Amino acid sequence: MSLYKGVIDWLYEQIPPYQFRGGDSYKPGLSRIKNFMNALGNPESELKFIHVGGTNGKGSTSNIISSILQEYGKKVGLFTSPHILEFRERIKVDSNEVNKQFVIDFVNTNKDYFLSNKNSFFEISFAMAISYFKLQKVDYAVIEVGLGGRLDATNIIKPLLSVITNIGYDHTKFLGNKITSIAYEKSGIIKKNIPVLIGEKNQETDNVFIEKAKNQSSKIFFAEDFLSLDPVPEFVVNFQKKNINTALAAMQILFENKISPKILRKGVLNIFKSTSFRGRWEKISDKPLVIADVAHNIEGFSEIIKEIYKIKCKKRIFIFGFVKDKPIEEILKLFPTDGIYLFSTPKISRALSLEELNFVLRNLDINYKVFDTLQNAYKEAIKIASKDDFVFIGGSNFTLSELISFF
Repeated sequence: MSLYKGVIDWLYEQIPPYQFRGGDSYKPGLSRIKNFMNALGNPESELKFIHVGGTNGKGSTSNIISSILQEYGKKVGLFTSPHILEFRERIKVDSNEVNKQFVIDFVNTNKDYFLSNKNSFFEISFAMAISYFKLQKVDYAVIEVGLGGRLDATNIIKPLLSVITNIGYDHTKFLGNKITSIAYEKSGIIKKNIPVLIGEKNQETDNVFIEKAKNQSSKIFFAEDFLSLDPVPEFVVNFQKKNINTALAAMQILFENKISPKILRKGVLNIFKSTSFRGRWEKISDKPLVIADVAHNIEGFSEIIKEIYKIKCKKRIFIFGFVKDKPIEEILKLFPTDGIYLFSTPKISRALSLEELNFVLRNLDINYKVFDTLQNAYKEAIKIASKDDFVFIGGSNFTLSELISFF
């Protein structure tokens, strides 16, 4: 395979990612990735890592940390998932996505190995990222956990610092339906004698982390005990303040307050330039105001709705596309009853079908329409919106992926 598109299409077909297939593609455990890394010559042994887990905000926090490190003069590898528009978003060095030729060569060189050893798409992506970061000789590699923590492929790394942003109810099928069970899985990234930073205090989960840190002889920190950014830039919405403060605390721990406040602030201000960060309260247009966000669970939407109610507008129009296994009724109960709701479904097998969607929506007391495509839902929103109205797009990464490429 000599063309990049052909390689990516082959990967999606042969080894579908979790984001496309859901549980069928989820392969917890560390043995496969350990063996794969060993076959690659253990590139992870030569890198300095910051490991970021949690339920919500781990992608934002990872991007903010990367941006600050770049302002500090460091070359930074950044591994996040899933992508919004294109696979290479997952693997970046500073603001640059992984080289297409590297992706082609990595897959061609290793495809027989990961096919015969049944590696997951996520394991392949992670191994590719680590190999690329070694080749690029990055100073630091910021690694976002995929799902959970304890059994996540990224958990083979030995970081300088572990970060857990927060705990919420997501992926309960795999992580458990109790908040303490989820916290236990997330706490799996806490390693012996390596400090851990917790982004948000929570009476239900703090003891899980404190006990795990004690057992691992790891010093534990809480972000709220550190200095926050003051004043906060105008473009920062409230829920991102927690992620910013977590990233700032991580830098203060890692560098023992040697990074100046000026550099910390520049790192926050330049996040979009430094990391090409997308999909978090992203402004698509001004008149009407169109905002897109990848929030997809109760905790995420609970923060989003606070920002939505702050916006002065005549009408609120919502475009949603959900995947399966999301508590749609609970999510929509957070939103205003006088909103106009336009629904469709992303073009992936994991998406909630139109029939399933209609079955859920018919029991809700909202003004809604269902469309055959997300693009048609967006066209309807723009058609009925005046310049003083507000349009929100959300529900999943794939909803944003389809619509951002459509704009």
